[in-house]
Amino acid sequence: MDYPKEHSKSLYDYSDKSVQHAGYAAIAYAAISLFSGVLALIQYFLYHRPGKASVLPDDFASQQYLQHTPLITAVAVAFSVILAGISGVLAFFIFRRNRFAIVAMLVLVVFLQLYTWVVAHSPAGTLVSIVVVAFLLRGARRIFQDHAERKMEAEKV
Repeated sequence: MDYPKEHSKSLYDYSDKSVQHAGYAAIAYAAISLFSGVLALIQYFLYHRPGKASVLPDDFASQQYLQHTPLITAVAVAFSVILAGISGVLAFFIFRRNRFAIVAMLVLVVFLQLYTWVVAHSPAGTLVSIVVVAFLLRGARRIFQDHAERKMEAEKV
């Protein structure tokens, strides 16, 4: 008895996921930015009106009160939301394999981390930036390879 040949399909997709991972890294960067804005808002409400029955020393609480003013908190939250919006838009275009978007996202992440190191003198966000940049570089390599292959195919015809 002859059985019809069934097409074998692998359970694992062997296609290159570099571009998708770069897009997910940009989305994760946006989510982390929003989370940092939420933390700034929480710090404002935590330190804005320190109570007398606080476990914090009074001098520490008053110093934190001066560092978390309404204006500084509003700027931090606004910056976080704007950064998340820019990262989200760039992620959308990264998924569409846009070369400008991947380069702009790389520049954005590297510039903000360099600013944190040089101006703020803080190692904050270094690990996140390294991981995001690694995924973005892999995706950029693949996007530029695909573009070069399409260009060569167009020249052949």
